[in-house]
Amino acid sequence: MFQSFTEAQWVAFSLLLLGMALIGGMLLRRAVPWLAAVYIPASVLAGFLILLVGPQVLGRVTSGWSLIPPPTIPVLAALPGLLINIVFGGIMIGKTLPSIRQIWNDAAPHAILGSVYSFGQFAIGGLAVAALLTPVFGLPDAAGSIIEMSFAGGHGSIAGMGGLLDEAGAGELVDIGLGLATISMLTGVIGGTVLVNWAVRKPGIDVAREYTTTRSTASRLSDVPPNEGDATDDVGLGSISRSFGAIAVAIFIGFLLLSGLRVIFAAAGSHLLDRFPLFPFTVIGGFIVQLVLSRTNHERLVERRTVNDITGLSLDILIAAAIGTLSLSTLGANIASIVILTVLSLTWSVTGLLWLGPRFFSAHWFDRGIADYGQSQGNVATGFILAEMADPAHTTGAAMGYGYKQLFYEPFLGGGILTALSVPIILSIGSLTFGIASALITVGLIIWGIVRNPTAGNRSGPP
Repeated sequence: MFQSFTEAQWVAFSLLLLGMALIGGMLLRRAVPWLAAVYIPASVLAGFLILLVGPQVLGRVTSGWSLIPPPTIPVLAALPGLLINIVFGGIMIGKTLPSIRQIWNDAAPHAILGSVYSFGQFAIGGLAVAALLTPVFGLPDAAGSIIEMSFAGGHGSIAGMGGLLDEAGAGELVDIGLGLATISMLTGVIGGTVLVNWAVRKPGIDVAREYTTTRSTASRLSDVPPNEGDATDDVGLGSISRSFGAIAVAIFIGFLLLSGLRVIFAAAGSHLLDRFPLFPFTVIGGFIVQLVLSRTNHERLVERRTVNDITGLSLDILIAAAIGTLSLSTLGANIASIVILTVLSLTWSVTGLLWLGPRFFSAHWFDRGIADYGQSQGNVATGFILAEMADPAHTTGAAMGYGYKQLFYEPFLGGGILTALSVPIILSIGSLTFGIASALITVGLIIWGIVRNPTAGNRSGPP
């Protein structure tokens, strides 16, 4: 039966396998309670299921036979680099575009601390690669930004950079990065849970969870729908179709922007953007789409909840496909580098929370800073989870400030434009120079974060 499949049918069959794997991941999460307790997503479990029943594990045990037909592997491997454009294209669509002045005061310390984490990861990664990982363990010099791409950026960012890394001759960094991104989910949630429980028991640290019992009117940004209800007039398309169309327009605008910049750079004699991925520009495309909807009073045509459903499905498939096609041989060959990078990243994030948190935030420094710790070790959702643990009644406004931070942070770092630019920059100047420059920027950001806090002079680190 499979022998007669066309290429299009193999694509469809690959999607069918992904759908069944996602259901399998969900059932596994329900059957093993501790997986839910540490917030391991079903999509991650689905990826490991694909890996286990695929050619790399079951195929080796059975001398070639596996539940994942070999022709589906190239399809699964190609999906992450495509679906990341949908995920990023929908970031701004369906959201009320707030006044920047109104939200900057709440978001600023989060945005600065998040930038400190990211540039610090650039610095630590660049210097570690140049001084140790390349000369001793043979890791490619292009790995200088792998910590930030993996820990702050996550699976989507690594997958989106796959084409560029392949062309740079460092394709093994995709597998290493995906491994690190998976580890970051554990270090983010488990490490954050340990920190929250430690802080609650520390007399000198004020944690909202100790004294709040009722919910306030404050809420996560994601819990506040910008548009109420579906469109009432007959526009000829359902909510899902309209939202998908808006994301498609955003991706196409991003494509036009990137193509135009490539022409301009090529005319100037630079090929910096020739291998630059599309997905960071889709965020700009999404902003333009939402701006047009807002200015023409058509916001109601695109529901944020529907956009979340589309991007959420894309991200689930992306993660499952990316993990399912990991190269286990590459991970095994680079286990020492993975351990070193994980230890460096976790140490930096914990240090940033405990030392910079009290100096960046005027009040409730732990409740606010733990969210940024979570994002530096996992993703946006990890930050919200930890903010919820520290402040379950939402009395400090930490979750809202952290949510608004994403408007300033996500387009640039944690998988944004600067994250994507990091690889071409490293290829041009090397990891050592990149690490030194990132360290200087990190110092500047730390000074800015401390100076803008009027109480910084009277505060110290955690007692």
